[in-house]
Amino acid sequence: MTKLGPECRGKLPPGAAAQNRRALASYRQAARMGVLKGVEILPGGGCSVSDAQKGTVYSISAVPTLPLSGCNRSPCCGCCYSPIVK
Repeated sequence: MTKLGPECRGKLPPGAAAQNRRALASYRQAARMGVLKGVEILPGGGCSVSDAQKGTVYSISAVPTLPLSGCNRSPCCGCCYSPIVK
């Protein structure tokens, strides 16, 4: 198993950041159309910071970026965004 250096802390696995940006862009479009109530962060497991977010619904303008500040699984953060529809 390869150990990751400190330069990887606070980052997401390759491709995950782009996937999250695309998801949020589509959620913003849905919000403009009036079909989106908000966005929830689905915990990846094993991180007390993301587990504390469970059930919190954010408005599309207030969604925090992933990985969350203090994530102890970064750069292997498994959290993702989930839309909450009306």
